[in-house]
Amino acid sequence: MTHWPAATEDCIRHLQALIRIPSINPPGGETPAAEYCAAVLREAGIDAEVLEAAPGRGSCFARLPATVDDPLPPLVLLSHLDVVPVDRDSWSRDPFGAELHDGVVWGRGAVDMKDMVAMELAVMLELSGSGAPRRRDVIFAALADEEAGGEFGALHWVAQRPDLFRSDAGPAAAALNEVGGYSITLRGRRFYTIEVAEKGIVWTRVRASGTPGHGSMPHRDNPALKLAAAVTRLADAGRPARVTDVVRNFFDGLGLGDVAALAATDPAAASVALERAVDDPVLRRSFDAMLRDTISPNTIHVGQKVNVIPGLGEAEIDVRTLPGTDQQALLAELGAIAGDDVEVEAVMTMPPVEAAANAEIVGLMREALLRADPDGTPLPMMITPGTDAKAMARLGIPTYGFAPLRLDADVPFLSLFHGNDERVPVSAIAFGLPVLFEVVSTFCRAA
Repeated sequence: MTHWPAATEDCIRHLQALIRIPSINPPGGETPAAEYCAAVLREAGIDAEVLEAAPGRGSCFARLPATVDDPLPPLVLLSHLDVVPVDRDSWSRDPFGAELHDGVVWGRGAVDMKDMVAMELAVMLELSGSGAPRRRDVIFAALADEEAGGEFGALHWVAQRPDLFRSDAGPAAAALNEVGGYSITLRGRRFYTIEVAEKGIVWTRVRASGTPGHGSMPHRDNPALKLAAAVTRLADAGRPARVTDVVRNFFDGLGLGDVAALAATDPAAASVALERAVDDPVLRRSFDAMLRDTISPNTIHVGQKVNVIPGLGEAEIDVRTLPGTDQQALLAELGAIAGDDVEVEAVMTMPPVEAAANAEIVGLMREALLRADPDGTPLPMMITPGTDAKAMARLGIPTYGFAPLRLDADVPFLSLFHGNDERVPVSAIAFGLPVLFEVVSTFCRAA
């Protein structure tokens, strides 16, 4: 029987070591983190390799083979090794110090997503050491470049080495990934999210040109003015609500069925109902984004000197789409809203993904969570960010977000993704590690 306190200590040690490897993307440099994972696995007798899609852009792959003669398709333990940049001056602690303070591990990647890299490492070690027969291969895939879309990570390996995600029995039956499994507390009740769908991405560029000149002689043919007007129109346009089945069921389970029912017919009333029911503003924004396509202007680049009217400028818009949205039609609509003074084009388009909410592995997640926390309520959900699930979908592999963490009601979990003072409680990992192991081992255990 696994001694979970010791396994949790090892998991935390691996998490701290990974945080101390600053695999910031851009530029990336994930190879040292991939080599760390490979070394841990090899020390336990598990074959592991580090593959680079480009110099320094390493991913770690390992496999525990099935032990039966007629195995089923594999299970992928999916994660990413890169992290987003930090504003060091805005952090209370060293973002790459991996300090353990009052039972909390601090550092960039603590929740996105080196905590799950460490948990999946720990699961691989426990599976290898258990000696239990397996009816599936278990594939460990800790990848580069998720934070920039996967060109040097998931998208590359899916296209160039699909064999990494399959066995002789076929493509993987499922992959377990980030952004799900964590608890949220509403009105005193605890819910566990099981991610079965995620929104699509249309990263969009808005370009403006004009007549350069001296800043002392202003005129209206100025790209800065054109971009400001276009971006404002896009931000103010808003999008109508459309409630998907997964979101409707999720809201019903949370006791927010009135919000979903009102969203399309009376948005103002829906907003009031949501604000009354959910105190956390970040959680409210997350729920609202599940109800509609969203448009977020996030960068504007125009001009180089205060006394020079620029000739060119561009803005970047993060557009996220619900399942069922015609992305090309939406892009054309955004062009019309932005106006004739600018050009609108998609830089990267990735469709939404959905996996079956009634799949066998989802049932195992529910059962494991309820055994660990009988007072909790597991609910399938759709997430608003994008993940490497989109790359897995190209191979027909359904991907589920399941990094189980039991969090106190006052932990601002969603705001820690890409935020300052990113951190994760040790108690959350101590809860989640045996839950994750139970799901993986049961799904892969031979009868």
